[in-house]
Amino acid sequence: MFEDYFTYWDDLPENSGFELFSLTHIAWLIVITAGILCGIKFYMESGVFKRRKIRLVFAGILAGMELYKDSVLIITGNMDFQYLPFQLCGLAVIIEILYLIHPGDFLGEIMCIVALPGALAALIFPDWTRYPVVNFMSLHSFIIHGILVMLPIMIMLSGEYIPRISYIYRVLLFFAVVVPVIYVINIWQDTNFMFLRWPSRSSPFEKIYAKRGYGFYMSIYGIVVVLVILGMYGIAKLLEKLRKRI
Repeated sequence: MFEDYFTYWDDLPENSGFELFSLTHIAWLIVITAGILCGIKFYMESGVFKRRKIRLVFAGILAGMELYKDSVLIITGNMDFQYLPFQLCGLAVIIEILYLIHPGDFLGEIMCIVALPGALAALIFPDWTRYPVVNFMSLHSFIIHGILVMLPIMIMLSGEYIPRISYIYRVLLFFAVVVPVIYVINIWQDTNFMFLRWPSRSSPFEKIYAKRGYGFYMSIYGIVVVLVILGMYGIAKLLEKLRKRI
């Protein structure tokens, strides 16, 4: 059961991973959802000073998990440029750690409107399905993305930060700065950070890319991103209303 725990994906036996929306995948989503609900309930029932400690603990957990992952990859000789934090979820880890340590409006907006849906999409359409469940990369990916989803919801429901549609310029500024830089890095290192060159494995965009090509894929990708951003502001509004009823 644990013989493949530290095995890298290209050294794994054939068909050792899990299927998208298989029983294994769905079970993970149920467990993560339960964990998120329990975490939010505990946070909401805590006082101001305890919440500060909880935020710092989660900042330490996120940093520790990333350090653990990178250490394993370095020790096993599998560390590569692609594992640097230029993927959206890698950036989300940094953004959420910084917010947890020193909350700010710009970080809060990006965390709630960009990091949250990005991490949620990764859980629904994971690109680590090549790994078995009992593998450090699979366990790390499920757990850290679950935390990345939980923290912004926790912050919004507690009223500590509420995104506003009038602040959308912060999100647009983030993408205006980050996307060109990431695109240059992708060309330079032949990587695919933020899926700017081809879609994520197992994502709904995969068939679009295969049938219609890069230009059409990027057009649809851009439209979906805009719709998700607008949708997140709607969800933030609903969470604010829910908070007032709790």
